[in-house]
Amino acid sequence: MTHKDQDIHVLDFPGATALKDAGRTEPPDPAVLATAQSLVRRAIAADAEHAVPATASDTVVVAPRFGRRRLVACAAAVAAVAAGVAVLPVVGVGSDPAASASAADLFNTMADRAASGSQRSAPYWKTTVRTWVEGDKPHTDNTYLSRSKLVIKTQNGRTVTKKAPPGGVRWTVGNRQVSWDALDKLPTRPDALRRVLSAGAEGSAAAEQTVRQSGELLTEAPVSPRLRAALFRVLADTPGAKVTERVKDGAGRIGTEISWRWSKNFAHSPHSPNWIVRPSDGQILECNSVWEDDPERMAGRSTYLYTGPADSVG
Repeated sequence: MTHKDQDIHVLDFPGATALKDAGRTEPPDPAVLATAQSLVRRAIAADAEHAVPATASDTVVVAPRFGRRRLVACAAAVAAVAAGVAVLPVVGVGSDPAASASAADLFNTMADRAASGSQRSAPYWKTTVRTWVEGDKPHTDNTYLSRSKLVIKTQNGRTVTKKAPPGGVRWTVGNRQVSWDALDKLPTRPDALRRVLSAGAEGSAAAEQTVRQSGELLTEAPVSPRLRAALFRVLADTPGAKVTERVKDGAGRIGTEISWRWSKNFAHSPHSPNWIVRPSDGQILECNSVWEDDPERMAGRSTYLYTGPADSVG
């Protein structure tokens, strides 16, 4: 089977990963994800223009259809975001060696910074993401994820609300679904956390799953500083990462790029994923993807201008 034969499921918006997980689907191709996000956001805006009066207080309510195979939009990466949506780097190990010393050192440094941080409780997890896909103009949207819904405030002034399915928002961790409140119950010992993240997969697929799910949690979920640090330590011991310093993200910020290249030992996407991170505080500034056969050609990028708690939708 090749990547062309794989069943692709793409989500609605940055941060949609948590809502999607109520009806389990397979991880989407990052470039397809980003392209679909752009197209569907514009479709939502156009539909809103014709479907409702253009008043500041109007809210477009999009009826969810979870558990159904469909092509909709989400962040390249993660998230979107959640917006995000989802959708972050994937690594295939095959016979690859352990993470290089520079990659391991970087992840461990980020883990130390994350562990010393703090995070307050809030009803929403907010993500401001600037999305660009090849052939389209960039746009910036705000998403607000809560236990029961996700609100998208688009660049053109529209507000879209999607309710969570019964049971609330959930994230896929290994082969199970984890709710907002259960995130704090995940193990924070790296070896135990790796076993949980890789559950249900073997070999190269287990490494791919571990990195993808770690990325989703790091950008889309209200994880504690201890869990954030543990995720970075898991990544420090994951093969295939390459580090390039002083790389600019889509907002012009300087960070360190972490690139994973697909293993040739299993079917995969034609796009290679990259993160741009800020080692000083362990923040992921951007997730992007490049064409595997043309690494200088970018397919899409999601630049995270803000990820963190929010008290209200504003």
